[in-house]
Amino acid sequence: MTTPKNVENSVKTVFAYDEDGYFSDTHIAQINPKNPTQWLMPARVTTVKPELKPKFFYKIKDETSVDSGWDAVPYPASAADFVGVQIPHQSRTMHNNILRALLTSFVQADPEHYREIAVNDKDGNKIATTVEKIPEPTPEEIKERKAAEVRAQRDYLLNKTDYLVSGDYPISAEDLAKVKAYRQALRDLPEQEGFPESVEWPTEPKVKVIRE
Repeated sequence: MTTPKNVENSVKTVFAYDEDGYFSDTHIAQINPKNPTQWLMPARVTTVKPELKPKFFYKIKDETSVDSGWDAVPYPASAADFVGVQIPHQSRTMHNNILRALLTSFVQADPEHYREIAVNDKDGNKIATTVEKIPEPTPEEIKERKAAEVRAQRDYLLNKTDYLVSGDYPISAEDLAKVKAYRQALRDLPEQEGFPESVEWPTEPKVKVIRE
């Protein structure tokens, strides 16, 4: 690119992009001392300023032109946008640093459906980071998860009444029988029809302490 013959300034701002073509920073171009009608341009720059709207990357349109404009690329909006996208592990460009931070943030916000995973080479060295969608649980897995939740609640209720059947807690034989029946009903929960989706919980009996 040439400048007018009457050069008023010896430097000007130009706009740099990284090895992937994304805007990274501003630089200074200087007048060529051997040819004052020309600028000495740094590598990978354009004279065109990107718009720099928030939450947009700017990718150079034509790397062969120092007067190239930019394409605006919106930031990813969710973890789903990162599925299949690999962020190079060693790259520390502004573009990839932002992507890396967004990826981690989105996965942490939705850990039930997405997970961050490493991409390794054949020697096991990490070369990139990406996102994987967690498969939806099968009906069998959903049922087993619900069964585990019911059993955990059942065990909690059994533990709550352990002291009543310890043998030395002062309650009547009638109340002790009620407690034992209640505890047996808890143990029998997995045998109920409809378990674990539909469970009829027994009512915990009220007992009176026998005072001497």
